[in-house]
Amino acid sequence: MLGMPLVARTSERFTGLLYASLTAFLFLFASAAHAQPDGEKLFKGNCGACHKPDKDMTGPMLKGARERWEGKGDIHAWVKNSSTYLKTGNPYANELFEKWKKSPMTAQALSDEEIDAILDYADNFAPPVPTTPTGGTPVPEGPQETSNWPWLVVIALLLLVVGLSLTGVKKSLTNAVREAEGKEPLPDQSFGQSLRSWAWKNKAFATIIGLFIVVFATLKLWDAAWVIGVYGGDEVPHYKPEQPIKFDHTLHAGKADAGNLAIDCQYCHSGAEKSRHAGIPSTNVCMNCHKAVDSGKKTGTTEIAKIYAAVGWDPVAKEYTGKEEPVKWVKVHNLPDHAYFNHSQHVAVGKLECQECHGPIDEKMDVAEQWAPLTMGWCIDCHGTKDVKMAGNGYYDEVMARLEATDMGHAELKKYLEDEKISVKELGGWECSKCHY
Repeated sequence: MLGMPLVARTSERFTGLLYASLTAFLFLFASAAHAQPDGEKLFKGNCGACHKPDKDMTGPMLKGARERWEGKGDIHAWVKNSSTYLKTGNPYANELFEKWKKSPMTAQALSDEEIDAILDYADNFAPPVPTTPTGGTPVPEGPQETSNWPWLVVIALLLLVVGLSLTGVKKSLTNAVREAEGKEPLPDQSFGQSLRSWAWKNKAFATIIGLFIVVFATLKLWDAAWVIGVYGGDEVPHYKPEQPIKFDHTLHAGKADAGNLAIDCQYCHSGAEKSRHAGIPSTNVCMNCHKAVDSGKKTGTTEIAKIYAAVGWDPVAKEYTGKEEPVKWVKVHNLPDHAYFNHSQHVAVGKLECQECHGPIDEKMDVAEQWAPLTMGWCIDCHGTKDVKMAGNGYYDEVMARLEATDMGHAELKKYLEDEKISVKELGGWECSKCHY
């Protein structure tokens, strides 16, 4: 009987160790849920349309941005809302504004930690190594982020094994105590019965675990609900359908200094500047070049032969046969029927670069994909922060004349010129009927 207290204390210690293991798992799980932001992913989703890590694009390169801003202002405030920050009169911010064609950045809903992760990614960025002539594999671009999830699963499995072992040890010790006291051993229970029995005896701890699971599941479901029907952006995989002809945008539209053809986007998508739709180019446009070019750099004659079949071209006889097989392209960007979008309004009037909505299609997309989420919030955010390029834009001559008018009928409109710029919102870009009709 003298050993009984020791056995009981040992059982209690094993129980405490089991609770501690479960607590450690919850802590690690919560830590993984709040892991360090993925700088590369954030960069591609929020900055990649206008910036490059290591060289200037529509905006300045991000590598060394913190060093350039040091002692000159708050780079976090600048990234979050450049239009608001310009109103503080910061000299360096205004210098950047003047240098980059008086075009402020789109406001970014990012935390300081996420902005630092993006800048860390840019500072440590290394350009990819080109594929070798012998077919070697390129080195992935930039620093590679490692995920905590595999380690979390391993630790969870280890804790589960430890927990089950401790449960068995505790039951054996408890039965030893009961036997010494002349009592019957505990009856065998199923896993479900054991779990319910444990939860009843440890209501506080079970409640904490239950609340954690409910909150975690609710947050995950909430996040998932926001991306239903969204096929681009940072939250979901980009929509990238397989096309009947493997047209490589990086080869055709990519920069000439990288060995590509540098064809202007509007040579193929000629409707972008003059029409509501950018349009899919006809195969006759392809034939402007491919009457002479019958073999590609990457696919040889395979894909170009599909163009010939589509238009009925005999590459040997150099003549049309009259037998055509139209190409069944798969549409990539689809807006709801109740949403109105006009390409010419944004390209010809707004002077936007294609990459601002379509991403780095000329550099990273061998197959066209939906880069931006195309959600209402994404459009509204752009309209609220994007400044209209009024100078030299004949489309807005009458608008400017009205804003500068001295008669009382338009005097109230002059408030829009106080900051020397006009946003799309100030021209009615937030009116429902602009996009929904």
